[in-house]
Amino acid sequence: MVMIPNAPKMSDMPTGSPLPEGIYHLRADKATYKTTGPNSKKPGTPMCELQLTVFGPEEAEEFHGRKVFENFMLAGEGMFRTRQFLEASGKDEGYVLSDTEELIGLEVAAVVQVEPERKDPASGQVYGARNKVQRYIALT
Repeated sequence: MVMIPNAPKMSDMPTGSPLPEGIYHLRADKATYKTTGPNSKKPGTPMCELQLTVFGPEEAEEFHGRKVFENFMLAGEGMFRTRQFLEASGKDEGYVLSDTEELIGLEVAAVVQVEPERKDPASGQVYGARNKVQRYIALT
């Protein structure tokens, strides 16, 4: 048996509830290249699963370190979100994103909303409330 150092009580563990709606400063810290699955509209389309970490603003200090997740399309019409993120991070019109690793370390501000709990009508599966980035904006 291995003891967990400084083991927390369950009451001290995070609940996984979404961030409150607001504007947060986010830093990309993990980017994984994938392709869309067989049940998507266009299977095999390149995409990036991006993990962002809250680091500001100062008045949101209690949420620093929390994660926000985003899927960016790397081909087709869905790339408008990728473009919005790149523009907000300071990239210019001539920038070419040639590797998802280039996203790591980029910083933006984001308007984060809470998407309410929902039930899939086909399967009946219930999905809990989660955060959704409404739009990316440049840090000021």
